[in-house]
Amino acid sequence: IPMSSIAREIDIKTSVLANTVAIGALIQLLSLPMEGYHDVLNKRFSNRSKILDMNAKALDEGAKAFSEFSIPSLKCEQGPLEPLHRLVISGNEMIAVGAVASGLKFLAQYPITPASSILTYLSNRADKYGVVVRQAEDELAAICMVVGASYAGARAMTASSGPGLSLMSEGFGYAAMTETPLVIINAMRAGPSTGIPTKMEQADLNSIIHMSHGESPRAIFAPRNIAEAFEITTRAFNLADKYQVPIVILSDFALSEGTANVEPFDLDVEIDRGLVWDGPTNEHPKYKRYELTKSGISPRAFPGTDDAMYILVGAEHDEESHSLSGNRCGLPFSETLREKMFDKRFKKLEALRNEMHIPDFYGASDADHTILCWGSTQGAVMELVDHLNTENHGTWNMLSFSDMFPFPYQKLEPLLAHIKHSIMIEVNYTGQFENLIHQHLGWRPDERIHPLGGETPTPSSLYKMMKNKIFSKLEVTA
Repeated sequence: IPMSSIAREIDIKTSVLANTVAIGALIQLLSLPMEGYHDVLNKRFSNRSKILDMNAKALDEGAKAFSEFSIPSLKCEQGPLEPLHRLVISGNEMIAVGAVASGLKFLAQYPITPASSILTYLSNRADKYGVVVRQAEDELAAICMVVGASYAGARAMTASSGPGLSLMSEGFGYAAMTETPLVIINAMRAGPSTGIPTKMEQADLNSIIHMSHGESPRAIFAPRNIAEAFEITTRAFNLADKYQVPIVILSDFALSEGTANVEPFDLDVEIDRGLVWDGPTNEHPKYKRYELTKSGISPRAFPGTDDAMYILVGAEHDEESHSLSGNRCGLPFSETLREKMFDKRFKKLEALRNEMHIPDFYGASDADHTILCWGSTQGAVMELVDHLNTENHGTWNMLSFSDMFPFPYQKLEPLLAHIKHSIMIEVNYTGQFENLIHQHLGWRPDERIHPLGGETPTPSSLYKMMKNKIFSKLEVTA
């Protein structure tokens, strides 16, 4: 069927009408009622009569063109489906929506692929959502603006990619030392340096675990699909406030710019601002920003609160936020207090570890072979497992991770002990997640696959790598 020619006959300038011609032919092929699609056109172009007329004609011409061939039409046995109310949304848009639902009031960001659409999505809706959006001059300014906004009491976020996160490192350390809640989106890109800016990689896990000089607590999450990106974003804001630490969400090109058809979800999420001081209590009669507590969590106070003024000092400090790095540096009292402050901050890391979710097995829990993965590779691996279970290579299941750090090793140890034969799939060269597991549990997978061509792993590409690297070993073992 000469779809482009038919489209040009209707309107020489509108070649996209070829799509509607094709749909008309398919409707005729499948013996479907034409009225339904005419209704769709009427809804879509009800206020643009010329475009509506062109599309209606293209639809009819496509059906007519098919009927001129002596090809028997097919008959769909199932009747018309009930319309479903779904949302077509990208990963970046889902993160933005999750942030707004969590009470986001300030976004500062410098545009960089593949994080830029968070900035454009929220800037186009800033007034509607009540969010102040600022395009910063660079990533250093962006994270410092976000620290300031969070100090002032606003829920604040920034988003970038690997090169931008590198520039944010010092600001990240400032937020960690001052115990200022932050949510940071790292839409990972292939690196290092410029790398492959518009391709997918999972190589920033190590750099985020060790981001900034010195040592400080943080949490890291990696959404496995677009629907989960909403839930993880809302968790990130609550945990950032509760533990007063930076939280990093590791997305990537595949998740950030990919789109999905998702079920409707509840935008009314629970918001937990953590421990906020608004006046004297029996437990906290006098305000001390960095009060030493059993949990390591000190009360925050927002500017303007009576009797709660303090300095957001980046140097080591005492309970009342006075610096220890001036003429008090080196004194015995300061040395002891420095140790106490370190212990205070890292108590929060251990408490955060208990907040981390562990995955369930997808597929039979007692399968012969288990594929482990993290982040956005989940969908491809899930489909790969389904396919492998139809072949003669034993039984397969999957263990996919979203909560990366602090690593919940105590909860995970029984799951790993249950695995018979393991294959780790992660899109980096050095096996960063594998090494994280080994660091805590001394465990290594039996086999590993590291797709590094730049393209997002698909079930077929992973199957080809499995065939080349794994199947022959399985046959030898059998």
